[in-house]
Amino acid sequence: MSDLVGDARHLSPSAQEVLRLRAVVALVAGREREDVAAGLGVSLKAMDNWWARWQAGGRDALLARPKGRPVGVHQVLAEGEQAAVRRAVLDHRPCDVGLVGQLWTPSGR
Repeated sequence: MSDLVGDARHLSPSAQEVLRLRAVVALVAGREREDVAAGLGVSLKAMDNWWARWQAGGRDALLARPKGRPVGVHQVLAEGEQAAVRRAVLDHRPCDVGLVGQLWTPSGR
């Protein structure tokens, strides 16, 4: 693996996007996928995945996208309930409401 990249999952989303685009540009130019993968420090599986995504959706398929659920989707508490919890955390210490410890963490850890 290239010493410049290491594990690409630790790169920022924009840096990962650049890496994907560089890989596809090299493949389009006719470079061997093994050489491109080795030069960029990524696996052949990742290269094949990026190539397939590019073939199916073009450049847009390689762009960085936000991870996780959009804000507000599948919330368990209503806005008023969220405000009440927020207020309780701001106005009280964990021990005031029967929790062990001084930090608002699960099990008072």
